[in-house]
Amino acid sequence: MKKIRTVFSTACFAACLAAGSAQAASTSLLLDGDFNSAAHWTQASAAGGWANFENNAAVSLNGSQYVVTGAAGNGGGGSFSQTVQATAGQHYTLSVFSGADAWWLPTGSMTMYFLNNATLLGSASRNTVDPAVYGPNYDIPHPWAAYTLNGWAPAGTTEIRVEFAANNATGSIWFEDASLTVSAVPEPSSAALIGLGAALLLGLGARQQKPRG
Repeated sequence: MKKIRTVFSTACFAACLAAGSAQAASTSLLLDGDFNSAAHWTQASAAGGWANFENNAAVSLNGSQYVVTGAAGNGGGGSFSQTVQATAGQHYTLSVFSGADAWWLPTGSMTMYFLNNATLLGSASRNTVDPAVYGPNYDIPHPWAAYTLNGWAPAGTTEIRVEFAANNATGSIWFEDASLTVSAVPEPSSAALIGLGAALLLGLGARQQKPRG
């Protein structure tokens, strides 16, 4: 019994170490996720769209700089992106605050592109500010709200390119306080250790309760 308990304790200890590692990995992988510096972000715009850094006290989420993407209804748009190293098989969570000014139904998006060097392996995407959610109400602002996107990095992934964009804009979309983290999901090997220890204890208990002939 003592030996079985030792195995179970070892399994629990290993699982705790794995959980601690997962928690440590929850630090954001993005640089300048608060957008207070332009050093690590790539700005892009097309067809008269825009991608700007702004700090308007009447708009700012927390009194600091944020980014704005959008266009004037001519099919254009803008985006901010950043590429970071990643590991295949990991679960990633992208988070951001987003809102919009009072124009005609601007739409924002957040996307993770999973890459092997420059080769696209897959992606995960969702809208942030979305007229389909708010309804056909023109010329009303959409207040800041938190948005989250989850995705597993497919086999071969070496990098993730994060992008925040206005993908169908007649107006401006705001983004602030972005983060990309490896989710604190226990590794399968750690879960297996816990399961092994529990199974051993249950098996021993059943054996001890079995009547002797």
